[in-house]
Amino acid sequence: MTWRAARLWLACALSAYAVAAPAAVRAADIEFWYAHGGLYAQAIDELCTGFNKAYPQDHVRCLPQGTYEQTMRKAVAAYRAGQPPAVVEIYDIGTADMMRSGAIYPVDALMKDTGHSRDDADYLDSIRRFYATPDGRLLSQPFGTSTLVLYANRQKLAAAGIHELPQTWEAFGQALQALKAHGETCPAVADYTPWKMLEQINAVQGAPIASANNGHDGLAARYDFADGIHRRFMRDVLRWHAQGLLLPAILTHANDQTLAFADGECAMVIDATGAYAIVAKAGIVDADVGPLPVYAATTRYGNTVGGSSLWVFKGEKPVVYPVVARFLAYLREPQQQLFFSARTGYLPLTHEAEQQLAGSPATEPDAIRVGLASMALPGNPYNAGVRLGFMSLFRLIWQEEVQRALAGRESMDAALRNAQARGNRLLERFQATYSESKEGSP
Repeated sequence: MTWRAARLWLACALSAYAVAAPAAVRAADIEFWYAHGGLYAQAIDELCTGFNKAYPQDHVRCLPQGTYEQTMRKAVAAYRAGQPPAVVEIYDIGTADMMRSGAIYPVDALMKDTGHSRDDADYLDSIRRFYATPDGRLLSQPFGTSTLVLYANRQKLAAAGIHELPQTWEAFGQALQALKAHGETCPAVADYTPWKMLEQINAVQGAPIASANNGHDGLAARYDFADGIHRRFMRDVLRWHAQGLLLPAILTHANDQTLAFADGECAMVIDATGAYAIVAKAGIVDADVGPLPVYAATTRYGNTVGGSSLWVFKGEKPVVYPVVARFLAYLREPQQQLFFSARTGYLPLTHEAEQQLAGSPATEPDAIRVGLASMALPGNPYNAGVRLGFMSLFRLIWQEEVQRALAGRESMDAALRNAQARGNRLLERFQATYSESKEGSP
């Protein structure tokens, strides 16, 4: 057979196959990159399997990429190489970078363009405030959302004469002393991260981290946390650390703050609502869950959120985006939200899902109940979260300076001033890198 004849035969064969092919041909295969492992990855895989069964004409491949930071770096590199995933999970602090990247197809525009109705007002107020642009748009779809709560080993506290969870930081410090006096070698454990010790604490106290409403009002923000509530709290943290009352997670047997609490080694931990799934699965500790303490005689504001949202890259073939829209709509369905919440400890995202959960109180985990109630408290401009560029680098700076203070190499006041100054240099670089005109560009 000549080459010309072979080509003609192949063309005829393909044409015949196309005529005979079944109607339910896949519209497109898409990739969803996510940033979880363990039981969280298992839950995401089940969501993906459910979508593929519900929509056999579509197919989504859900691929873990490592940590939040690794996933964001890989996604940026893939986009620059012209091979990005259709959808990627980006953690909360990557929001400012993604908004101004010029690389994304805004989710609100995507859903409208593909004929999907979407009521962003149904998102819980704290979630919508965190992710919305100044004009109220949600350019990504909230996904794995958590906030911070206080976990306590009910039996250990009772044995030390403590019969209710501390509501103030003063009471928290007294509880630490009582636990140690009773013989507890780990009254409380911490991983000393800024999401917990800076961003969440200041939010609940209604205190600023940066100007321009913590960056929500534009690029001109500057860090402003070295004084006030944060300095007061970190001085307390330094004292608790020096007295052996608040152990670093790396000094526990588990080398992890959540596991150190879950296995009964440590009596208290301030951790994300998402940690509840790990504590419950361990089945060792009778855990009591309460809201974050605040300082006595101060006002308690609503918690801010942490976690992730889903971003869609522009530049895909047109056939891809209807599949992406169906996948996002599927993930937002209340039953999928509640499944993910039950399996992971992440919070429901919308009022509709929250109401369904509240209608079945026997299935509502304590951490989720407390987290939702904490986020529903009144807010001010500073508890909507932080919208600052190069935030992942800033978190490393904060941890480096604080660790120096904990090791006695500088005072805590100096550590916070240094972190603030170095953070502001990062913001100057961010401002020089991005322009306002790029925000939300489809």
